[in-house]
Amino acid sequence: MSSEERLLLPTTEQALACVRVCQMLSNLYKDIRLFRFDDQTGQVYILAGDEL
Repeated sequence: MSSEERLLLPTTEQALACVRVCQMLSNLYKDIRLFRFDDQTGQVYILAGDEL
């Protein structure tokens, strides 16, 4: 399998952390503008707030 064909999946720890962060943002009435998991690097991006 080549590197182009191999996709990373979020770990359980990343998934749970994302849920916690999104819940905290929601509790603060912050809009989540972007939520993305980069399947090539394995990083999670969350952009939220009134001023980006």
